[in-house]
Amino acid sequence: MAKVNDKLMINDIRSLALDMINEAGSGHPGIALGAAPIIYTLFSKHLVFDLNKKDWCNRDRFVLSAGHGSALLYAMLFCINETEYTLNDLKNFRNIYSHTPGHPEYNLDYRIETTTGPLGQGFANAVGMAMAGKYLDDNFSNKKLSLFDYNVYTLVSDGDLMEGISYEAASIASKYKLDNLIVLYDSNNVTLDSNLEEDYRDKIYDMYHDLNWNVIEAKNTVKDIDKAISIAKKSKEPSLIIVDTIIGEYSKYEGTNKIHGKLEQDDYIEIKEELENPEKWEYDKKNMQLFRKEIKERLDGSYNYWYRDYEEYIKEIDENKINILNSIINNDNITLKLDKVIDTSKLFTDRDLRDINYQVMNVIAAFTPNFLGGTADVSSSTKTYLKGKDDYSIDNYSGKNIAFDIREHAMGAILNGMALCNLRVFGSTFLVFADYLKPAIRMSAIMNLPVTYIFTHDSILVGQDGKTHQPIEQLSMLRTIPNFSVYRPADYKELIGCWNEILANAKPCALVLPRGHVETQEFTNPLGIEYGAYIISEVKKSLDVILVASGSEVELAMNLKDELLKNYIEARVVTVPNLNNFLNQNKEYKNEVLPKGYKKVVIEFSNDPTWYKLLNEDDEFISINKFGLSGMPDDLMKEYEVDIPSLVMKIKNKI
Repeated sequence: MAKVNDKLMINDIRSLALDMINEAGSGHPGIALGAAPIIYTLFSKHLVFDLNKKDWCNRDRFVLSAGHGSALLYAMLFCINETEYTLNDLKNFRNIYSHTPGHPEYNLDYRIETTTGPLGQGFANAVGMAMAGKYLDDNFSNKKLSLFDYNVYTLVSDGDLMEGISYEAASIASKYKLDNLIVLYDSNNVTLDSNLEEDYRDKIYDMYHDLNWNVIEAKNTVKDIDKAISIAKKSKEPSLIIVDTIIGEYSKYEGTNKIHGKLEQDDYIEIKEELENPEKWEYDKKNMQLFRKEIKERLDGSYNYWYRDYEEYIKEIDENKINILNSIINNDNITLKLDKVIDTSKLFTDRDLRDINYQVMNVIAAFTPNFLGGTADVSSSTKTYLKGKDDYSIDNYSGKNIAFDIREHAMGAILNGMALCNLRVFGSTFLVFADYLKPAIRMSAIMNLPVTYIFTHDSILVGQDGKTHQPIEQLSMLRTIPNFSVYRPADYKELIGCWNEILANAKPCALVLPRGHVETQEFTNPLGIEYGAYIISEVKKSLDVILVASGSEVELAMNLKDELLKNYIEARVVTVPNLNNFLNQNKEYKNEVLPKGYKKVVIEFSNDPTWYKLLNEDDEFISINKFGLSGMPDDLMKEYEVDIPSLVMKIKNKI
């Protein structure tokens, strides 16, 4: 019986990847030539998936953290099934609207598990997927079987492991003993600019060994890689397989940085000759057919066997747990309406909004089984702990409270990985530390993942910790991220409305809360969140000025209204819990809330220029446009002239 010629398949993968890069006029030939044996061995002999049901919940996940190697991945996927990736798809590599963009972009229809490119993000996504796998396994298994026993594989480069996020994520993987995580390291000792120091690889080996990872070294051959993966699958710890590769193998520049991201025409022709495949877009069709046949035979029945286990499992559980399981498998929308289930008379309305949010989140957890998350070591301050839901640990992976320790960047990227496994996740820290999370937040927005970032301590009024802990520019940063919602509620009613929006929309967002107490306003409304802004206090006779504020500054605006009235100035007050939502409303609604011809004064303790989209030249933005100071909140307000007497004077002068 004829067998697949592994060497021929690997060279055809290399050849097709080079054709793509040559056709596009850009790409990364070095990894395509050097790492082809790694990806071929993984896909041909180990990765478990279904050829038809691409979103099968128990498929193995493959993450190309070294996203610059996308041509290699697309060529591999074409070899598996040419009806998913056609030759035309390969020929359109890096072209607009193609299915083969320059770096992989999340799309399960094309078997791309996550968007990668920024180095280290994919590594941390893979850790999140592995954590999700452990969580699901603990929740949906019994003594006889598990419905979630998938493995997560990621191919990483030297650059991935240099980024700090990978160390953060690797430490968390060790902490939780993620034995379902296997990292394949393309160790070619070359980066874009230069060759690495000779001892770099030894440091990687030692570092991961010291982190209690299972570290395996392998030659860049099918036999050695196959053996290493087989050993890793039996490990009780996360595994790092260091594969000794040569970047740009067969190139005249092999082993140097010159072949990392550039393919010269004469080199392309010579490499194709070396690969014994000089013709463009050609490959050994007979060998390819054998390969596809072997893939089909190896995978045949994987999903059906799992479905048989699924049918056995649901016979032993109640209807409620069946519904929970199916909702996760199908990634169903959340239909919970908090205002229907929360008894507001029992809320801590005389406490900080953080404390009220704690109560609200615990109600959400009671009605939403796949709702979980954690903090970067500040749960006692952000108040996001889910009471009675246990801690996520090696002894209890079904716990809903995750301790990410002081690793904000990894927290965000890990949450993205968990969201990619149909979990509704949150992470929290102080608003000023959103800077540490920015790259992961951006990836949440790019992939449209339902990750909720909860930021507290939202202004200079955090007080005596000083300028390092007082956010100024963070609201602006968050609001300018496309496809990302920023919610800043004024009180508990708006908070409930924000969570209703968050749960129903299943989109990436930030919930920004103050450190201290805010008074409940009489006319705030959970339904107003949908519009982004609405009127909460109207004038009695004449409209002299419109006060516009968000979050805890709404209370300040209401107090300011009372003081202005003593000076015979009448003010309308507009609350803006979601600025971008309001900016996206139709012109009629915006003019109704903020009619033309009237002075507007925006009050927000940030320096967000987004507000100027609402303002005319004669309007006023009362903001904080310099870093804070260490001091008591009242002293800070006076220093920055945002206390009531100062604001009254500013508005009187303006009018």
